[in-house]
Amino acid sequence: MRYSVKHDGFSAQIDELGAELKSFKNDKSEEFIWQGDPAVWSGSAPILFPIVGQLKNGRYSFQGKDFQLPKHGLARTRVFSLAQNTDSEKSFVLTSDADTHKVYPFSFEFTVCFRLEAGLLEVSYQVKNMGPDALYFTLGSHPAFGLPESLEDYYIEFEQPETLDRYCLKDGLLCDNPEKRYLSNGNKIHLTKDLFKNDALIFKNIQSKKLSLQNIRTGQRLSFDTGGAPHLGIWAKPGAAFVCLEPWYSYNDAPDSTGELTQKPGIMRLPSAQTFQTAYTIKIG
Repeated sequence: MRYSVKHDGFSAQIDELGAELKSFKNDKSEEFIWQGDPAVWSGSAPILFPIVGQLKNGRYSFQGKDFQLPKHGLARTRVFSLAQNTDSEKSFVLTSDADTHKVYPFSFEFTVCFRLEAGLLEVSYQVKNMGPDALYFTLGSHPAFGLPESLEDYYIEFEQPETLDRYCLKDGLLCDNPEKRYLSNGNKIHLTKDLFKNDALIFKNIQSKKLSLQNIRTGQRLSFDTGGAPHLGIWAKPGAAFVCLEPWYSYNDAPDSTGELTQKPGIMRLPSAQTFQTAYTIKIG
């Protein structure tokens, strides 16, 4: 089932499956979210929880026990419950149960809230540890933005100059060493048809919180605030008419990963009864 939020002619739609953003339109009914063509890529904005990326051999261990989790975790395949429902704001909750404990042995309450105001959509996350011991998790976002013109008509601009190395993926795992220096005190990445032929661009420890998606002729299409997530993925299916801007708190396992959850790079430790909160925003004109 899908739910809508609306404000001053702007609207967004969210699917209860995965609490996934499916649409964001301006007051002229122009769509900004990729519509999930199954022949290309069926997603639109999956939520990555409690892991980001792929585990080595699809497995991890915790306190001497082995578990399996698919790429990007479990949230995107679970139905969330509607918790708050107003015209301009809706929140959805996923609570751990016997089924989630089979693949992720922690008790949690994961809330995703969508709030729309004046052309700005805020997507906020709250992870609450409902168990007696520390909870280990990470989190990421994967929104895909539709492009009405060719991919090569666009570039991504960081709010400040960045010096970034690109990390590559091989068989779904992150190479230990960066592939190459991608930006040297620069702030623009031009999109091309060959840019993603070797999968996503993955950058660690970015400085910018704000990015913008710019058309080379008409200017800014949208602005995007990562909420301060330390890492960034940029991805599209080669030749497809969308691009994903993905704020991450962790990333794929490396080939030499031990598989121990507590040693996973970027893993966060949340004490009992404590809450972690973050958000990203999309601003369209």
